[in-house]
Amino acid sequence: MFTPARYVIVDDNADELKQLADCMQKIGAPCLPLRYDQAEGIETRHLGGVRLLFLDLHLTTGAQSGSIAQTAGLIVAMLEEGIVATAGPYVIILWTKHQEQRAAFEAYVMENLDPLKRPLAILSLDKNNYLAGDAGEKLTTDVGQIIETDPRLRAMLDWEREVLKAAGATLAEIGSLVAKEDRTAARFSERLDEILSLLAFEAVGSANAKADPYSAVNAALMPILSDRIANQRVDPKSSAIWKAAVTKVEDLSQPSPAEAAKLNSMLHIAKASSEALRSDAWGAVTLLPEAELADAPMMKRFDLPAKPMLSGTFCLTEKGERSASRLCLLRIGASCDYAQSRKGPVPFVLGAIVPAEAKRREGLPKAEIVTPPLMIDGFDGPVRIIFNTHLQISMVPAEFAAWPALCRLREPLLMQITTHGARHTTRPAIISFGSHGA
Repeated sequence: MFTPARYVIVDDNADELKQLADCMQKIGAPCLPLRYDQAEGIETRHLGGVRLLFLDLHLTTGAQSGSIAQTAGLIVAMLEEGIVATAGPYVIILWTKHQEQRAAFEAYVMENLDPLKRPLAILSLDKNNYLAGDAGEKLTTDVGQIIETDPRLRAMLDWEREVLKAAGATLAEIGSLVAKEDRTAARFSERLDEILSLLAFEAVGSANAKADPYSAVNAALMPILSDRIANQRVDPKSSAIWKAAVTKVEDLSQPSPAEAAKLNSMLHIAKASSEALRSDAWGAVTLLPEAELADAPMMKRFDLPAKPMLSGTFCLTEKGERSASRLCLLRIGASCDYAQSRKGPVPFVLGAIVPAEAKRREGLPKAEIVTPPLMIDGFDGPVRIIFNTHLQISMVPAEFAAWPALCRLREPLLMQITTHGARHTTRPAIISFGSHGA
C-alpha cells in the first residue's frame, strides 16, 4: 500500500543517525532512518525502492580496525538481500569518519555485488566535519551539494519527481469531481467509489470491471497520466539539470548490434519475468508448441506444411539460421475487444523469431513486417521477429490457454504491425492495360 522509502539512512550510532535524518528533513527529503543492530541487522526489505542510501561504513563494534573485506562484506550481504534489481538505479553515500577507506570499499562492492544490484555511484560525507554541536546547518548544506555532484543522479530524481507530480495531479482531478456538498466524512469516500466505478464501467464494461477493478480504472486513467507527464509545466530548474546530465547528443557513436537490441527491447518488449503475461494478452508473443509444428496442425491452421515454412514463407536461406529460429504467434485484434474481454475467437498472426542478421532471399512478401533487432529471453544474441500478416488465424481460448507467453510487444510496435496488416488486407486492385511498360 505504501511507496517504498526513496531516502534511507543506515547507522549503528543512534545520535549520528538522528543528526543526518534531521538534516534530510530540513532539505525536504523525507527519509527512513534505520539503526543497525549488532545482532539483528536491519530489515533489508526497506531497501527495495531506495534512490539515495546513506551508509555508515563501519556498522559493527571493532570494524574500524578490521579489514575492508570484513566491513564491506557485511554491507554487500545487506545489499544483495535488500536491493531489488527491477526497482531502478540508486546511489550510495558513505557517512563515515574513515574517508581514506572509500576507494577500497567501492572496489570491493563493484567486484563482489551482483552487477544488477550495483549502485550508480558511491559518494561520501566525512562525519568528522559534523561532530560539533552546531554543525547541523553545514551538514544540511553539504548533503544538498553532494546530491548535486552527479548530474545523472539529479536527472533521475527529477524525472521521478515529475512523474509523481503528474500522478498526484491525476488523483487531484478525480477528487475534484466530488461536489463541495459531498465533501463530508459520511459522503466523500462513497462518492469517490461512484466516480471510480463509472470510470471502470465505461473503460471495459460491467463484467470486466467487476472481475478486475484495478485494470479497469487503470485503463481509464493511464491516458490522462501519460498526457500529464508529457505536457505538464516543468520546474524551470529541470532544464539545467537535464542539460548537465545529457551531454553526448552531438558526439554519439552508433550502438553495437547487441546494444541496439537491448535499447529496442527496453522500448518495445515487456518480459514475462516483469509482469503476469498470458497468451491471450493484447500483443503477447507465444512460441508454437512442438505438437503444433507437425504438418497436420500447420495445414489445418495455415494451409501450409510445416517443414518448408522457414525457408519458404519466411525466406531464410541458411540452414543453421533456420535451426536457430522459432515460429510464434502474435495476439492481435482491436484493443477495445481485448480490454472488454469480448467472447469469441481470438485473432493471431504467424511470425518467426530469427537471428537479427539472418540471410534471406530476394523478393520478400509484401505482407510481411519485420521488427527492429531485439533481445528476447531464451535466444542467444539479437533477434528479429518476422510477421507475415497474410497468415492470420483465430482460435478460441481453450485451444491456446496452456501455451506460455514468451513476451509482449508494447503498443507502439504492436500498432505498427497491425496497421501494416490492415493496409495489406484492404489494399485495392483494379484491372488495367498499358501500365506495365513495353
